[in-house]
Amino acid sequence: MSQNPVVPELPAVDKTQQEQVPEQEQEQEAEQVSKLQLQQPLKQMTISASTQELAELLDIHLGALRPKEPAWRVADSPISGRGIFASRNIEAGEELFREHTLLVGPTAHRSTNLRTCTLCYRLIPGTTDKEALCPAGCGLPVCLACRDSPRHELECKLFRKWRPLDRDRIEPRALRILSVVRCFFLDEAQRKLLYAMQANADRYYMKEVERAAACFEHFPREQDMLDFFYRTICAFNTNAFESRSSVDGHEVLVRALYPLAGLLNHQCTPNAAHHFEDGETIVVCATERIPEGAEITMSYAKLLWSTLARKMFLGMTKHFMCKCVRCQDPTVS
Repeated sequence: MSQNPVVPELPAVDKTQQEQVPEQEQEQEAEQVSKLQLQQPLKQMTISASTQELAELLDIHLGALRPKEPAWRVADSPISGRGIFASRNIEAGEELFREHTLLVGPTAHRSTNLRTCTLCYRLIPGTTDKEALCPAGCGLPVCLACRDSPRHELECKLFRKWRPLDRDRIEPRALRILSVVRCFFLDEAQRKLLYAMQANADRYYMKEVERAAACFEHFPREQDMLDFFYRTICAFNTNAFESRSSVDGHEVLVRALYPLAGLLNHQCTPNAAHHFEDGETIVVCATERIPEGAEITMSYAKLLWSTLARKMFLGMTKHFMCKCVRCQDPTVS
């Protein structure tokens, strides 16, 4: 396997976090945070694993969800980077795989109901933000059943250490960064997998860290930690899905990182499609017969969009121009 990526340790949380910080020091730290700047990489981030190593990491990631005899294999793709290929003839409608997310968190779009539990995604009873927020003061909305869970305990301690500026209102910018912050809690194999994923650098992605930093008094400023955040955000924006599903009748919209499904390359005439089961599980099925050796693809754009609309969308959001047969056919608008 390749050398382990350098990952900063999770900051320790102790009793000193409860001490009152002098007002002058708070102002100085707030000013430093407001000036937070990240150095912009000039090229695509280095991938730390070969295709074979990536396939091995994916097997570990899938765990019990990995079929005994998968109908697919991971290999280098003539379309782009790595892809997924049929290892045998696949029939239309056949389920190819299902996968649990590596990292997930709220999209925190203002159009969504922010009073949604960050763990189980159920709607939290009540009418105000304060009723939905964790009473410990971490600034995260969490339901009564999940407040004492080990998973929330870790996130709660970390966010309290950073000291949210507003503890009575759900802050979308801080909520959105949660999916990225969860990279700290990955195990060694999961961290390797994260660094094995394609991560395209973009100046705009830095703004997500800066906006989140403005919501806390003591947001981390160590460069190695910021670099880890940035790498994770780049992996998210290169590979993530927006998962829309229903939990107890409540519509949930999260952004989720699925390393295997993220390898599916784009074609405007795809042979596979996906759906979500519970906000954290993706299911990929064949939409037509796929012969052995063919690459399994999906569409990143709406199938009924015009060629111009698809090209504009892919260029602006995915940073490539599609050159598939459909896009190059002058008779198709």
